[in-house]
Amino acid sequence: MRSAKLKFLILFFLLSAAVALTAKDTADYPLRVELLGNNWHSYRPYPYREPTNFRYRVTGRGNIGDGPTLHAIDFTYDCAMHLPLTVPKETYLAKWKKPQRQLEVLVPVNGKEGKYEACDMQTTVREGVYVKTGQGLIEISQDDYKARKPARETAAVPQGQEQPATLSKLSVSSNPDSAEIEVDGELVGTTPSVLELSVGEHTIALHKTGYKLWQRKMKVVTGEIKLNADLEPENPK
Repeated sequence: MRSAKLKFLILFFLLSAAVALTAKDTADYPLRVELLGNNWHSYRPYPYREPTNFRYRVTGRGNIGDGPTLHAIDFTYDCAMHLPLTVPKETYLAKWKKPQRQLEVLVPVNGKEGKYEACDMQTTVREGVYVKTGQGLIEISQDDYKARKPARETAAVPQGQEQPATLSKLSVSSNPDSAEIEVDGELVGTTPSVLELSVGEHTIALHKTGYKLWQRKMKVVTGEIKLNADLEPENPK
């Protein structure tokens, strides 16, 4: 009897997971969310089960777009998956669950094209727009943002010449895998992952419970770069 009940629960869980990954019509998610900066930590909720049963508690800042309108948001979330910061021209799909206060954000599932998980995000919508500067993220007014937009779109590239590449693909793996990846102090994923980074100097750090911090400062150039890290146990036998 107990065995039959256990099998039923396992089957119910698998079916629920399958529905969670497939029952998402992207047409129902008209909003576009940029995540520009965050502070985070991971934890294992009680009762502890599988070693990878982590959740991510995050606060941060970004922008939300509804058609041509863009507004800054301060956000928090507590989800079973992390939401990497967005790169230029990439956004998350989202919809309001509680207008101006709570979003449901779709997170693509690695290795499963067209499949998503959902994460609820608490939000505070601001009047202006967040932009990245040399001093970090700042909020500027809607008028200032509109004035900056034409300048960005018509950035000085001589006619007949191609726009120079500004992004690089960095493939990060580790031994063992499932290590959390930080780029310049911000959580961006877990190993193995392929990241898109701006060209220039970045600090890459890998965290995994039971292993020492792995960290490297490297200069990223255009093209594709592979990085593999051998993690050292904290208490080697």
